[in-house]
Amino acid sequence: MIFVDGRRDGVLVKPAVALLGRNAEITLIEQLIGDQRDHPRGIVLEGEAGIGKTVLWSAGVELASASGLTVLTTRGCQPDTNVSFAALTDLLVPVVDTMLDQLPEPQQVALEVALGRRAPGAVQAHAGAREIGAAVLSVLRRLAAAGPTLVAIDDVPWLDRASLDALHFALRRLDGDPLRLLVSRRTVGAVEDGAPSLPQLLAADALDIVRLGPVDASVIDQMLAERLGLRLPQRVLQRLVQQTGGNPLWALEVANVLRGTQGVVSAMPVPQSLSSLVSRRLSGLGEAAREALLVASAMPQPTLSLTSAALVSAVSDPNGAIDEAVRAGVVVESAGRLLPAHPLLGSAVLDALPSTRRTALHRRLAAVVLDPEQHARHLALAAGDEPDRELADALDAGANAARARGATYAAAELVERSIRLTPLDAADDLVHRHVVAAELFLQVGDMDRSRVHATAARGGDPATDRRALQLLVETTYWVYGRRAAQELIAPMVDDPSSDQHLRAVALALAADVGDTHGTPRGVLAERALDLFDQVGDGADASAMATALRYLALVRLDGGEGIPLDLVKRIEALQQNLPWIPSVDRMSVLIAYWGKAVEDLDGSRTGLQAAIADARDEGEDSVLPALLAHLALTECWAGRYAAGQRAVELAMRNANDTGMAPVVLHVAQALLYILTGQVEVGRSLIAARMPSDGSSVDAQRTVVYEHVLGFAALLQGDDDEAASRLWTAYQQARAAGIHDPGRRQRLEGDLGQALVNTGRLDDARALAAELQVFAERTERPTLLGVAARIDGLVHAADGDLDAATTALRRAVSCHERSPMPLELGRSLLALGQVLRARKQSAAARRALQDALKCFTELGAVPFVRLAQAELDRAQRTRTRGALTASERQVADLVAAGLANREVAAALFTSVRTVEGHLAAVYRKLGVRSRTELAKRAGAVGGLEAAE
Repeated sequence: MIFVDGRRDGVLVKPAVALLGRNAEITLIEQLIGDQRDHPRGIVLEGEAGIGKTVLWSAGVELASASGLTVLTTRGCQPDTNVSFAALTDLLVPVVDTMLDQLPEPQQVALEVALGRRAPGAVQAHAGAREIGAAVLSVLRRLAAAGPTLVAIDDVPWLDRASLDALHFALRRLDGDPLRLLVSRRTVGAVEDGAPSLPQLLAADALDIVRLGPVDASVIDQMLAERLGLRLPQRVLQRLVQQTGGNPLWALEVANVLRGTQGVVSAMPVPQSLSSLVSRRLSGLGEAAREALLVASAMPQPTLSLTSAALVSAVSDPNGAIDEAVRAGVVVESAGRLLPAHPLLGSAVLDALPSTRRTALHRRLAAVVLDPEQHARHLALAAGDEPDRELADALDAGANAARARGATYAAAELVERSIRLTPLDAADDLVHRHVVAAELFLQVGDMDRSRVHATAARGGDPATDRRALQLLVETTYWVYGRRAAQELIAPMVDDPSSDQHLRAVALALAADVGDTHGTPRGVLAERALDLFDQVGDGADASAMATALRYLALVRLDGGEGIPLDLVKRIEALQQNLPWIPSVDRMSVLIAYWGKAVEDLDGSRTGLQAAIADARDEGEDSVLPALLAHLALTECWAGRYAAGQRAVELAMRNANDTGMAPVVLHVAQALLYILTGQVEVGRSLIAARMPSDGSSVDAQRTVVYEHVLGFAALLQGDDDEAASRLWTAYQQARAAGIHDPGRRQRLEGDLGQALVNTGRLDDARALAAELQVFAERTERPTLLGVAARIDGLVHAADGDLDAATTALRRAVSCHERSPMPLELGRSLLALGQVLRARKQSAAARRALQDALKCFTELGAVPFVRLAQAELDRAQRTRTRGALTASERQVADLVAAGLANREVAAALFTSVRTVEGHLAAVYRKLGVRSRTELAKRAGAVGGLEAAE
């Protein structure tokens, strides 16, 4: 027994009994309850059936309540696994009435539908685990914000799937919230109970796993005295503990037998397994009590009235049967529901039932339950394998009810069962159900099963066939890759005689995944849109939005900026679609494209909103791409630390989902390079290049070659840099990518590499192209880069005046740019030219400003370049400051006199001459008398050299 006295006079009083020998475990639970840290923590109590998990869990719940925590509890049981949101309903009962009004309306409606408080309507027809999970997340966050909160789940593997999905969704998204989790789960011991595995409700480092072992003889002795009023001789007690393995439940069951033996142990058949103990308990039940236990075990959430109704045709006195089961201790009443006293009792009585009686039981239950989903489940359990139209329709209705409540996985399973029972002559129903199953399994992430059903749905009515094609192409892409998806739609793309509407959809899909002939995606999109125009008002909105999206991308790549006319058309189409993946939403695409047109603030804001939405909606698969684009935005904005954080999160999500997009590797490599790990960044991309010499698509070639060329430029390998960057530039132009922001902003690096390798005409042409584009689009960053390339070309030609003018213009443009690295690079180039013009003071100011800019950014390679230039400028300044005595010594040495001769001529010591000469060497940057003489002769005397 557990006695938790709660608080007395404000002081927490510990349990009066030692919790069946679980002092250490109670201490851990107390520490969890008292943990003041603002992030989720949890304990999982593990052990075999009967070991005391529920007793300890209950103690933890009472301690948390007594400590003032908000406590939400639910207890799993096998029948409830077939009731969508049964556990969630129990869990939220204490708070839902006060919390609903605090939720955003979509979440409020979704939660009310899931909990059965509102009938699902047309708007909620496609609500899924994301919507329900988001609502649960909001509830938990609000509770945790108000104070420490405990979510307590007993026997978690027996929670229904819909509740588990919602809790899994919500709990793993909590961060910085003082929420505590206390979970118990049964593991396989002497009895194989078949419980499913524990889901990862919190991060592994936030959970402590507490495995409960056996208790000792003193605890068993105390328990038997309190529960049964039984004191056993020590030798009998020791044998009892040995035979039961220290399992409290087993010990109680054996002790019941011992009470009847009056201590004659030799005559007592001590059971060797809990199964035999349970069987012994059940064998003594009357038939009416057994029937009551059967109904309580087989029916999810069995109320007294439902149980009584289900017993009407089985026993003469339903209420008497229930009373008898309660008196026998095999059924208990809890919160208005009848439950098996122990889960194993329910499992054992159901397992022992012959198949014919089990079928009859489920038919009886199907007749009394009102919920369509539960009605369908009992019918399914009572059904055979022969097709049955009426039964298939009932299962389909149950699937619709589950789907409307957001129980997506339950709906998918019911539809799949209805498909097996649908007669072959009901072809339309069969195809429709395959499409629904494909949609549902796609939503829960089971791509293989979704693809199987999408394949089976092909060939139905035109609208169904189009939807099936879209599902099939998407799942094929994820399961077998891009090439397989292209080959799937190639016959329809190439066949002008195929159905016009279907071909339009196929062309839109080809614009998405590409086609086998390498036709430009923009061409495919335009052909699709032409056909959609011919179809008219009934054109497929989702496929049309896809085609428009790629047409918009073609115009962006072509240098037309973000085409707002197409954006509005896409937004209008998407408003009428029930749900759109994050990466396809127009708001997200605008965020992606914003960084290409120098709207870095807008891009950042849009991407952060998209990341939050994806997390709230459970779209973990899109997070690596969203975070990678955010990292690239931060990289260009000069916020390298923020970019690195985004990369780390993206890599973590990519490892979880197995999906790492190209942009993630590119952003990671650029951040490595810019923060000083140039070779690491270079190697990261080099490892992704095909080792067999095969080519990759144009976009990938552009970004990979740019990163490798940029790294080579910083490492001083101008020839490799020019070669790689020129390849990237030409590949981009060939692919129709003319917007610099869409070709990785490679022009500044390419221009510098071209100048460094003497390709001044190519550099000039690049600057002119960039200047025209920048003036048309009014982008200050591009104007500045064009001016900088122009200045570098003039400097290489020896026209330092024109170079200075161009570079001052570059600095002015980059002072208005959202990309601070470009300002630093233009200042660096200006300082170099000014130093060549002997404008030492102005050169130092420009170089110091460049160094400050690079240092603030943390752009390590450029810090080194700027510092080296500043050091050279400083040496030049120092060299010019010869004293009168140093100049006299230098002139005489340059004229060919030896040190002694110089000392005699100046009436000083040889040591003094040597000191002056060392200073001259240092200040003029020479190392010998010969160099000093040459320097003086080349510039017309040492006074000029200064």
